[in-house]
Amino acid sequence: MPMKPSEAFPSHSRHRITDALRSRLSRRIVFGIFLSIVVIEVIILVPSVMRRERELLIYLKSLSAAHATGLLQDQPVEELEETALLTQLATLHNHHRVLGGTLYREDGTRVGSFGEVPTLTATAIAAGRRDRYNRITQRYDALWEMSPLEGRYWFVVRHDAAWVGREFYAFIGRIAGLVIIISVFVTAATMVLLERVVISPVLALRRDLLQAGQAISRAQDARSLPFESVAQAATRKDELGEVVMAFRKMVDQVSEAIAERDQAEAEVRRSEEKFSKAFYSSPYPMSLSTLKTGIILEANDSFLALYGDSSDRVIGAAVADLGLWADLRDRQHMLTQVREAGFVRNQEYRLHTHAGEPRTVLYSAESIEIHGEACLLSVYQDITERKAVEEALRESEQRFRTLVDQATDALFVVQFDGRFLDVNQQACRSLGYRREELLQKTVSEIQKAVDFAEIRNDWAIAPGQAITREGIHQRQDGTQFPVEVRLGPIDVQGRRVLLALARDITERKQVEQAQARLAEIGELAAMIVHEVRNPLTTVLMGLNGLQNLELPDRAQRRLAFALEESLRLQRLLNDILLYAREPHLDLQPMNLSHVLGDVVESLQSQPIAADRTIHTDFEDADRWVMGDRDRLKQVFINLLSNACEAIEAGDRVTCTVEDIGETAVQIQIHNGGLSIPPDTLPKLMQPFFTTKPSGNGLGLAITRRLVEAHHGTLTLTSAPETGTIATVTLPQHHPSEA
Repeated sequence: MPMKPSEAFPSHSRHRITDALRSRLSRRIVFGIFLSIVVIEVIILVPSVMRRERELLIYLKSLSAAHATGLLQDQPVEELEETALLTQLATLHNHHRVLGGTLYREDGTRVGSFGEVPTLTATAIAAGRRDRYNRITQRYDALWEMSPLEGRYWFVVRHDAAWVGREFYAFIGRIAGLVIIISVFVTAATMVLLERVVISPVLALRRDLLQAGQAISRAQDARSLPFESVAQAATRKDELGEVVMAFRKMVDQVSEAIAERDQAEAEVRRSEEKFSKAFYSSPYPMSLSTLKTGIILEANDSFLALYGDSSDRVIGAAVADLGLWADLRDRQHMLTQVREAGFVRNQEYRLHTHAGEPRTVLYSAESIEIHGEACLLSVYQDITERKAVEEALRESEQRFRTLVDQATDALFVVQFDGRFLDVNQQACRSLGYRREELLQKTVSEIQKAVDFAEIRNDWAIAPGQAITREGIHQRQDGTQFPVEVRLGPIDVQGRRVLLALARDITERKQVEQAQARLAEIGELAAMIVHEVRNPLTTVLMGLNGLQNLELPDRAQRRLAFALEESLRLQRLLNDILLYAREPHLDLQPMNLSHVLGDVVESLQSQPIAADRTIHTDFEDADRWVMGDRDRLKQVFINLLSNACEAIEAGDRVTCTVEDIGETAVQIQIHNGGLSIPPDTLPKLMQPFFTTKPSGNGLGLAITRRLVEAHHGTLTLTSAPETGTIATVTLPQHHPSEA
């Protein structure tokens, strides 16, 4: 009983064969194998075909030669006259294969011909030619050799070779059929083997890549996913198996990196929580204000008690408006120090409370960045009463003691033999010793990364100068932590000692390591994006192909949504790669006014500029730059499009160009829309930051990179009175310099 097709070929086998037929790689390999086999068979069998043709011609020649020999057996050739000899040979014309002939004397003189005259002449015979075959006319001319005429005459016989042609082409047909059968069989076997060994694992790997990409994009742990290709490659010992296992390892590494990043973010949050608790519970007055405007963002209870006012009046007000500083010049001097060094430590200033009461404080501050904005963390120590009591005799000593005890960094005073002369409380806390215990230690017992012999050389530093070293400090419990130590010589009671300020840089090192890991993740992400784009193109081709099918409305909507999301993903991947790669520019001299004119003209016809006016002011002078025309168009299209989006219908965007001296040209694109908040403006050119409901936040980041690749600058300014201005500055190029 014959099997049904579905029984002869299981469904999974049919699917695998279908996948192999659809695979472009499989088709190219199979076609190459098929073509190679055909070429090899043809090379081998062509000599056989030509040999077969020659055998048929020889056979035809031997038939006519045998018949001619029979005609001349009764009477010797020497006894016949040439006319009689030709007449007797002409009887060969009765033979159905002989169409004619020509008799020549041995010296090449023609005696006569009968029937169709052969094209093989005496001249060709003398040159060594013995026969001539014309496949088009199917005529075969041959010299009768080893005949009774040998030595006296040359007799050329013309044959009808149609039979030879038919046999020849029939033989070719049989040979071609054999070649095709062998080629098809070998190709089919190769295709089956190729599908099992290569195509099926590659398709499985592609599906796993898509699955892993989706999991990573959703911030899921991809290490627990059941990858089909990994299960198949477990027993493979070839290169493809190594590639699959490398993919498995890559997924593990990416997932581990993401987990480490999440852990680092959690640690940062915990660190912020610790800072918040330390800030509000500190007995010392502390405030947090913006460095640029001086607006107080936070203040603890100790600060409110020092100033003598409530938090709702203090927080949000500017320091200058509160009248806190008795002399605003002191504050300006402090800000200058902070901008230069990043911090000030225990500076004595005079302050006023809310009631106008003067207070003297030791002031410490450090510049920190919060959400991209420079801020000032200030610590106040009210020393008004202490100065009133001890100012006469112990002013100098008390200031030094205050500096030592209250410094936020660990402080050590080191003698020449390496023993500690004095330490502050931060040093004790950071190392886990009581002050008495720590004073019994030496530098070598707590400093593990630098030999004290190297530190001893620092006594040669001139007074007033200092050096910075990095090292490792060891706590009493044996744990170690990295520090940054500021060393400088001072004179104490007539002897030279070293003053060392040590700062715990554990968090900074962790941040640097996290940034390095993030950079590696960024490179890996760019590589993954590059690898994902090719499968995504295949998905898009499949979705576009499905649009040609008649599907229900619900399926059509789902298909349209899938196609829209795939295109959005493709644009995102392209933007990521464009941002990750170094721009390659095709630089050439160009008239900037012409480029801007083309951009404005093309943009006016776009929907984004509908009901909006783009006013240009390029003047008449030509301004030349060295640039890549397509890249510069991309820059100005993006900036003009953003300006059009920011205004209402009926408003206008202004584009102006002017020279900056003789070395640069400045392009300004201005719109009068809503101003950009000050805290948002610095972030707009950061990658993946956007204020639009749609978009990936890479437009301005890519635009800035393209401008910088042209050795230019891009700046954004925004204010309620003037609107938003994008300024592009490019080096000017003079054509005479080319």
